[in-house]
Amino acid sequence: MLYFSVQELCVSGSHPKLVQVPKQGTAEYRNIVALIEKLLDPLRVKLGRPIRVTSGYRPDALNKAVGGSPTSNHKIACAADIHIGNDSTDNILIVKSLLELKIPYDECIIEGAKFNTNGEIVSAQWIHVAYRSTGNRMKLLWTKDFKTYNKVKVENKIIVKK
Repeated sequence: MLYFSVQELCVSGSHPKLVQVPKQGTAEYRNIVALIEKLLDPLRVKLGRPIRVTSGYRPDALNKAVGGSPTSNHKIACAADIHIGNDSTDNILIVKSLLELKIPYDECIIEGAKFNTNGEIVSAQWIHVAYRSTGNRMKLLWTKDFKTYNKVKVENKIIVKK
């Protein structure tokens, strides 16, 4: 692990008392390490700048408190909500880098997407990424309202809504 620690993937700004760091040797611990080594560290190297994790592993109580899905990858320590910089347009660089690296991923969701007049996604509040050791589904989605999820279309390295 080059740039991230297991503890960094166990955070909650809204419910810090519900955060738990999994014990070494558990499935959740192994999942966090895989997420870091296979997805987050390579992204950080490609971007050449820090990535901030705002949500990672969510035990049941934390997932319920934040209104997370009962089937969320966060619950099994396979997901992180991330962003870079202070400008939401920079967050699209995360998605483009993930696609360029051809890293297998389970989910990449452009959260709080905004579009230009050509239908191209130009910014996001944050990016949800998930990695599983097996069975990655390569789901690339966007949402404006955090309720309705839509497939993303990539044309000539430009990310557009479908």
